[in-house]
This record gives sequence, structure tokens and C-alpha cells, in this order.
Amino acid sequence: MKKLVIITGISGTGKSTLAKILYEKIENSTLLSSDKLKECIYDITGFKNIDEKNHIRTLKTDFYKKIIEECMRRKDELIILERPFKIEWKEFFNNLSTQYNYEMCTINMFAKNFDTIWNRLQKREYSKEERHPSHYLTSYCPKKKDKYEPYFEYNYNNLKNEYEELKSNSINLGKVINIEDIEKLDIESLISEILK
Repeated sequence: MKKLVIITGISGTGKSTLAKILYEKIENSTLLSSDKLKECIYDITGFKNIDEKNHIRTLKTDFYKKIIEECMRRKDELIILERPFKIEWKEFFNNLSTQYNYEMCTINMFAKNFDTIWNRLQKREYSKEERHPSHYLTSYCPKKKDKYEPYFEYNYNNLKNEYEELKSNSINLGKVINIEDIEKLDIESLISEILK
């Protein structure tokens, strides 16, 4: 049976890290990173203001959906997706998985407590290697990519509310696996559970 693995959680929970590990370890898998797609588009077009940035985000979401469907249409064996998927994605995934006969698995990424996520984000956001500058800028010129200084854009209370909201507002489709701490994850057991 073909599988769609949906990794969801707020920033800093380890979605991208887990997606890359699964992609490397599971043969015949396809990884579709929402952030990578967005960063590639920003590096092609740039944006001059927040309206342009938001318009590109909308275009990216539409294109992301089309890529997911294309991978299903061509019968990719195991498709890995990662982003903070909320309930509004539920109908889209249900329709596609039925149409193309995919079994779904949702992996909810959490942490033992919110401060763990907060500390992880602070470390990541101030690293030029780990975070594309377009995420926190209101204008971005690809030619100046290396000149932007890291900036911490998150607000503690807003992000904590988003974390709590996503706990109750996740899509939870197919087999549901909750991961509380990526650092203590038994990856081989997780892979066995996904492939079962």
C-alpha cells in the first residue's frame, strides 16, 4: 500500500529534522518540504514588502498541493510531508488519499514542555546555517542573501498559544503517532510503525 506520511507541529518541534531522517532511511521515499519550496521561490523572486511575501506564500501553498498530487498521481511509494498542517488541510488529504489510494499516517511533533521548543528556536534562529533569512524579513533580495543578520522573530506567548492550538487543531488522519521528544526518539521503531 502506498503511504502518505504527514509530519506536523509548530516551529522548533523537529519536523524538518525528522523528515530528513525518514527520507534518508526509508528507501523509495519522496520528501516534500513546504519550507524548502518557499525558500526556493523567495530565492528566485525575492519580495519588497509583506504583501508581496504573503502573496508568494499563497502561491507556494497552491503549488505545494499540486506537487503532492503529482507525486500521488505517479504512484510514489512513500511521500513525506512536513509543515504545521491544521484542520483546513483535512479535506484535501482525504480527497487525494481516496482518489489515489494512499494510506495516511500523521506524526504530531511535540516537546516535553514548551520551553524546550523555545530554547531550540533561539539556537536555530541565530544560526545563519540553519535558517533561511527570508523567514523573518519583510523585504528580501536574493542577491543580498549572505548580508542579512539573524533575527529572532518569535513572541513567546503567541507561539505558546499556537502550540496549544495545534495540539487540539491537528489533522490526525490515518494512523496517528505522537512524538513528545525528538531527541529520545527510537527511529527504527518509528519506521517500523510507519511501514506496518
